[in-house]
Amino acid sequence: MMKWLATRWLKALGWTAVYKQPPTTHGIYLAYPHTSNWDFLYALLWKISTGAKVKWVAKESLFVFPLGIFMRAFGGIGISRKGGQDNVTALCNTMLAQPECWLAIAPEGTRSYRPYIKSGFYHIATTTNVPLGIGFIDYERKEVGVREYRYVMPTIGEELKQLARDYHTLHPYDAHKVCDLKLRNSLDDLSSGHNHRV
Repeated sequence: MMKWLATRWLKALGWTAVYKQPPTTHGIYLAYPHTSNWDFLYALLWKISTGAKVKWVAKESLFVFPLGIFMRAFGGIGISRKGGQDNVTALCNTMLAQPECWLAIAPEGTRSYRPYIKSGFYHIATTTNVPLGIGFIDYERKEVGVREYRYVMPTIGEELKQLARDYHTLHPYDAHKVCDLKLRNSLDDLSSGHNHRV
């Protein structure tokens, strides 16, 4: 029933859900760019309409009754940083502990403009050797979904250039809020492998 309703709602709004089955049981769906609260609505309708098994994470302490029931029903999983794990390690462990897990990550981490993105998605993908699903919401074409999958490039610099190619024709809700495909830290800092944040 929910799938039918989501499909009808998207169609009534003039949107098309684009979906290609993932090639593996584990991976990362990139949610970029993220410039509006409307993104969540269209992404949720896409998820329900297609039956895509998308997961997202929040602190484990938030998954308490009764809110936790609804959070899990819509793909939420709790992340635990026991033992002093950094965010990337905790997310890797959380993902691999699931029999099937495609994790949605917004590299910007905000709906507002900032001159950089976060590199957590890259470190998770390289650590776990899982592919990326290039997720998108195009407000001009009124399309939402995932049309391709690929593995990350050998270096973060090459990956950022590839992301620019992946998303260069996209029309976000607010182009002025699209975060630059650059990193706040230098490549030397990233290569140290310490203090990674998602």
